[in-house]
Amino acid sequence: MASYVNNSEKAENNRSSAYTLLIVGSIGFILVVLYFLDVIPVRGLNKYMISGVMGALFLLFIIMGCVSLRSARIFEKKAGSENNLTSEIKKWCMTNLSAKAIDEPLHFDHEEEEAKYFARTERVKELISGKFMNLDQDYLERLADEIYASIFEKNGQEKETDRSEE
Repeated sequence: MASYVNNSEKAENNRSSAYTLLIVGSIGFILVVLYFLDVIPVRGLNKYMISGVMGALFLLFIIMGCVSLRSARIFEKKAGSENNLTSEIKKWCMTNLSAKAIDEPLHFDHEEEEAKYFARTERVKELISGKFMNLDQDYLERLADEIYASIFEKNGQEKETDRSEE
């Protein structure tokens, strides 16, 4: 089962990868240049071969770091619109969905809590998909889990509170 990674998380992952690649690549490239110029003396190795291969490797790290940094900026831009959509969907769900509205067409008798969970999340996904078209399935799955938690865990706590007052 694939789990959805939102764009802000992707941006953060790319940014941290970019910084790591740029730092390692820069330090490595500087060390290779110092080795090539005999500032760092190492005997018994082919200076041109080592400098060429390692220099190319560290240069590739720097290029990959720049690409990751550019990708992080792209994901940051996408994260803004994704966050707006997510807040709009959650706002709609909190306004239009309740535990009773979700459970009513499901007709639970004596099902296990796990079976109820899966039936309820499917129902939440159907309701969201009916209102908001063309959502990514992994995104919808993650969103349904968050909505489920906010609706049913809150209601579960209220039920426990009601029982303790009796």
